[in-house]
Amino acid sequence: MTSQPQPSSNDIAVKICGIATPADFDACRNAGAAFIGMVFFPRSPRHLSIEAAASLAAHAETSAEGPARVALTVDMDDAGLDQIVAAARPHFIQLHGSETPDRASAIRDRFGLPLIRAIRVAAAADLEACKDWEGIADWLLFDAKGDPGGLPGGTGHAFDWSLLADYAGTTQWMLAGGLSVDNVHRALTVTGARALDVSSGVESAPGKKDATRIQAFVQQAQLG
Repeated sequence: MTSQPQPSSNDIAVKICGIATPADFDACRNAGAAFIGMVFFPRSPRHLSIEAAASLAAHAETSAEGPARVALTVDMDDAGLDQIVAAARPHFIQLHGSETPDRASAIRDRFGLPLIRAIRVAAAADLEACKDWEGIADWLLFDAKGDPGGLPGGTGHAFDWSLLADYAGTTQWMLAGGLSVDNVHRALTVTGARALDVSSGVESAPGKKDATRIQAFVQQAQLG
């Protein structure tokens, strides 16, 4: 697996989650996104088939540079992960379900890939789980806590960002949930985030990315 350049400390890293087509990838690359998310969760409008993932990976690899590919998975078994890693050739695996630290460690050992762990937040107490992921997750991703039976992310809902105002964990982290070009400045100001994850906020319809909105979001993030 080839390494990807990381954003400099002065940049706000942007992850565009739920891309579906080579054109989506090109829009993210052209805008300067640091990461793209490939969703593997059948109930999501952004779910990718193995064939679509392989096509996206092949297209991405024609570029000398581009955003790092993140495979978003939810409580997936080894057989499913084997298929996804073989097809998508991701640079990161994102765990967006109820995976335990022990399960995450096993995934990391099996594939040798860095991990992004989603932490669902509704109250300050939810941040207590972060310490369990130190030394296991390379990134934490703070997302809004929703209906346990619903979608794990990409719903456009935000949580109280002030909960992160004094967060001092040691693992680098991203802010997700309800982000759009209209609230980027406030999100960065309130939380001090250095990385943002957006999905529905850059879509024209569920699962349909909009190149103009992607460009505008990344530009606004860099303006702070």
